[in-house]
Amino acid sequence: MVAADNAVADPQMILRLLAYGVLVVGPDWRVLYANPEAERMFGSKGTTLWERCPALEQTAFAAGFRYAMADRTELLSESSLPAIGWCQARARPTPDGGLLISMRQVNAHTIETGQAKTALVMAEIGDALTREESLRSALVRCAQAMVRQLDAALVRIWTVDHDAGELTLCGSAGIETGDPQQNVLKLGEHKVGIIAEDGDPYLTNDAATDLHIGRTAWIRSERIVAFAGYPLRIQDRIVGVMALYSRNKIDHDMLNSLSSIADAIALGIDRKTADVARRHAEDRLRKQAGYLEVLHILGQQLAAVLDVEVLVQKVIDAATRLAGAQLGVFFYNLPNEFMLYAISGAPREAFDKLAVPRSTTLLAPTFIEQKVVRIDDLRASEQYGRTGPHFGLPPEHPPITSYLAVPVTGRDRKRIGALMFGHERVGAFTAETQRLIEGIASTAAIAMDNARLFREAHELIAALEKSNRELDQFAYVASHDLKAPLRGIANLAQWIEDDLEGQLNDQTREHLHLLRGRVSRLEYLIAGILAYSRAGRDRGEVERIDVGRLVKETWELLAPPPTAKLVVEPNLPVLMTSRTQLQQIVMNLMSNAVKYNPGRELVIDVGMNKRGRQYEFFVADNGVGIAPEYHEKIWGLFQTLERRDKVESTGIGLSIVRKIVESLGGTTRVESRPDAGATFFFTWPAELDGESST
Repeated sequence: MVAADNAVADPQMILRLLAYGVLVVGPDWRVLYANPEAERMFGSKGTTLWERCPALEQTAFAAGFRYAMADRTELLSESSLPAIGWCQARARPTPDGGLLISMRQVNAHTIETGQAKTALVMAEIGDALTREESLRSALVRCAQAMVRQLDAALVRIWTVDHDAGELTLCGSAGIETGDPQQNVLKLGEHKVGIIAEDGDPYLTNDAATDLHIGRTAWIRSERIVAFAGYPLRIQDRIVGVMALYSRNKIDHDMLNSLSSIADAIALGIDRKTADVARRHAEDRLRKQAGYLEVLHILGQQLAAVLDVEVLVQKVIDAATRLAGAQLGVFFYNLPNEFMLYAISGAPREAFDKLAVPRSTTLLAPTFIEQKVVRIDDLRASEQYGRTGPHFGLPPEHPPITSYLAVPVTGRDRKRIGALMFGHERVGAFTAETQRLIEGIASTAAIAMDNARLFREAHELIAALEKSNRELDQFAYVASHDLKAPLRGIANLAQWIEDDLEGQLNDQTREHLHLLRGRVSRLEYLIAGILAYSRAGRDRGEVERIDVGRLVKETWELLAPPPTAKLVVEPNLPVLMTSRTQLQQIVMNLMSNAVKYNPGRELVIDVGMNKRGRQYEFFVADNGVGIAPEYHEKIWGLFQTLERRDKVESTGIGLSIVRKIVESLGGTTRVESRPDAGATFFFTWPAELDGESST
């Protein structure tokens, strides 16, 4: 007795003994369990429910089960199952995402017909709104299900665009009305438009005498009895209108069913619309990401390419791709004509036989007036085909229907050329395309200006290098050719003095001495000019220099008088620089201090202050000083503050100092006043040619 009780309590035994089928499917419709009755109804061969019972696809059960799976809602439906008969099924969601399906054979009238029909309609509507890709196809299926299951004569479903103030017919099924179908209505137009505007449903079982719903003749001829118009509402938003015409009166239960159906369709429209908007947004984002990738690559190429021809080809290739054009060309704006510079989308040979473009009514606005021209269909444009001899495109020209031309304008509104695009399809170029190409044209103009300036700079540098070489050659030849006769004059003066020794009076001897002095001064002047011409260009090798040691070595080379003393500050750095240039500057500044303070107890102080990435060196003395009005003049070529007869000087030393310092991006200055000494400052890079200083 105990064993028998346990057997009855076994759940598996109970399921096997049930008179109706019990079947469990997973989220992928894989059959997880089926009792014997379920295997009799659905079959036992196959992995999924649809493989076990292919006939299900032809019944209302298929739509009902899919709706229950998708919306995770319990659903009761009935339909005829081939080879089994009329059945009733209940689908209930399981926690793992699948369904528990129970099915039994019933008499077709054992459940309320209204409930069954409503369930079937809801199942088909759910399946349509879930499985159909487009909103229109989903709403057509919804209308067909209502006509089939609710015995409606005509069902129409409209969607509302509040921004446009319009309703659009998206789903229709049933008998024809006999009059031209109006697919778009204004809000407030006809009864459907009024329902959309007011948000109130409209119901009547006396359609033949109700003048509000219109189509009186058709209603009477088709014996239409009832009309129901429902706003499809999501909270406080009207997303559409559902209109149903029936030859039978609409009772209370039918009204409840229509209300539920309207809610389901409204929710489906809202979801579908949101899905479409999301897909469109994703498409736009993908498209914009593609644009950004092309623009990023183009930007890198424009920054790296300085050859105009290569640059323009990259621009037209990228712009043609972004515009979605079949053909893209860049025409260069020459003084009297337009020259084809680059082409994309067609072989260049296609244009070789064509004449040079002229200022036609189509091209002049872009070429001459620098305006953007966008035409959806050239054949319908007044700007096209008004200039001979072809009055349109030449026969050999690639076919074009859509046209877009954007001027490329450089600095100071200078005309560079134009980007032009074509496509055989009407309306191929949008306002968004136009804005995109305008941005590329602006970027291309900057890049082309930069490339032109780079080319001009290189040409200028080459010309300058040639000029410097010629100047060096001239300075060398001039100094050589001038020094030879000067040496001859000096030698001749010495020979005269030697030959006439004892016969010269003091005045003649003084004149010969002055002559030799002038010759010597002229030799120094020539040497100074040669040094000045080379200053700042011949840097010599960059090496590690202890500046303090270099200053002391330079002081010894000067062979200063006993009255002069050098003080070297301990903070002078060790740096990588040109010994030749730095030593020339230090020597010129210290020699000037000695030269202009003869016989004076002179102290020369050399030190440094750090100024960011530069050193500011100074050479100070306690000499006679310089009046403020001469602080700038002394840096000029051949400028001295003493007569050359008094102080032998070419007036070139400080000019050489400034030229060398400025060639390295530095500055020079002097601080001084009479009888208070002078301090000369010059800046020097802490790093030269990329080498670090210490």
